[in-house]
Amino acid sequence: MTKLERVKKRPEYLSIAATGRKWVTPSFILQASVGESDSPPRAGFTVSKKVGKAVERNRARRRLKEAARLTLDGHGSRGWAYVFIGRQAAISYDFEKMQADMRWALAKLASGADLSSGNRPRGDAPRKHRTRGN
Repeated sequence: MTKLERVKKRPEYLSIAATGRKWVTPSFILQASVGESDSPPRAGFTVSKKVGKAVERNRARRRLKEAARLTLDGHGSRGWAYVFIGRQAAISYDFEKMQADMRWALAKLASGADLSSGNRPRGDAPRKHRTRGN
């Protein structure tokens, strides 16, 4: 297996999130950004404190990294950058199912399926978020 190219810097994570391309699964959220080069796909991983204490977050991150390492080589698009955001289910989710979800999400993002709405049904309008003071 080849080594996974990584997204490491915060501005890279923010620019990938700003594209609005995402796919939600039970164990992770996948955000993607199309690059201009013919480089191998790159991946970044994050798990928030909502998921649990450090031990649980590290377990979820390690499982996501291994699933991505096994999946991105054959199913990731060249030149793309991906960010995997671990969810609570990533800690104990069936590993084969996680890989299948990853392949499905990569295919959907590559095909351009309903990207701007984060896989909401087409009739739903995006929610407006309130800021403080409004």
